[in-house]
Amino acid sequence: MEQQELANHARLGRFLDGCAALDRDVELLLRDGWNVSSARHVITMGFCRAALEHAISQRVLMGAGHHGTALALVRLHFETTVRAAWVQIGAAEDWLNKFTEPVPVGSLTEPNLGPSIPSMLDAIEARAPDMALEGRRLYQTVKVMHSFVHGGAHLVAHALRGYPSDKLIDVLRNRNLLCLMLCNVIVVTSGKKELYGAVGHLSREHGDVMPPPLG
Repeated sequence: MEQQELANHARLGRFLDGCAALDRDVELLLRDGWNVSSARHVITMGFCRAALEHAISQRVLMGAGHHGTALALVRLHFETTVRAAWVQIGAAEDWLNKFTEPVPVGSLTEPNLGPSIPSMLDAIEARAPDMALEGRRLYQTVKVMHSFVHGGAHLVAHALRGYPSDKLIDVLRNRNLLCLMLCNVIVVTSGKKELYGAVGHLSREHGDVMPPPLG
């Protein structure tokens, strides 16, 4: 490796260490905020746990140099986080009932997936406009990840020429912002007043791995 390449690799490694510290705190918050007292809470918590798994997997894969697969997970992480928020504050009881209907043995069909991501963000906006605004902003960056999920030109090009460390760090910053959004969902779903303020604390504690403030 050339000297600059080594420096970039080291910078990415340090950033991944910061992401790992964030992930540990999110895991603790999910543990402390766990609430399965109703069907809505059960489904939301399931999405929260799955979203955190996608986030951690991105970090681990990037650390192992499997950047293309990590980038494909960006879309899964984003959509699962939005679904968690939507189920908690936007889904109607009718949808919850259909989603929890028993699936016949041997069936591979989904009982009820729900609306599109833009429609979910519209529903979230009515209760949490700031979250919807961040979700829409991130949605614009996630669209290109469609190529990595479905084997498009971006996947091939990046596989051939590699992934600049600064671009990977930008992806991780957005990943970390999604983790904060997920923490918001966890706190609301928990119903525990003692967890209020946890998201602000995590935002300050891990500010060095977050996107810069919009200005």
